[in-house]
Amino acid sequence: MVNFNIKIELDKIPEKIEKAVSKGQMVLDTQVLKDSNNYAPRDTGNLVNSSIRATNPGTGQIVWDTPYARKLYYNPQYNFSKDKNPQAQGIWFEAAKSRHFKEWIQVAEKATKQNL
Repeated sequence: MVNFNIKIELDKIPEKIEKAVSKGQMVLDTQVLKDSNNYAPRDTGNLVNSSIRATNPGTGQIVWDTPYARKLYYNPQYNFSKDKNPQAQGIWFEAAKSRHFKEWIQVAEKATKQNL
């Protein structure tokens, strides 16, 4: 006969879950930013660089922080230059979401599960 004891520390479970979800959110935010910037207009690179500076991965919020970001984003009818980014367009987050949403879910789930 074999005897053994199992100790389950229930008080640590919420902290572990919170940490795993936080890591999943950070990975998701990073991927969303990367994929969205693949559709953002580029001229000098300031728009994309502003998103890298202004976004804090893990918060669930992606930010393009230039005076003209809103104007470019909400005016997809503009004739965006394709010289530096052939996929440049307005509403670039939605363009990325329509193409990569399933991947985003997978990436977030994988990161969360790996940290549980």
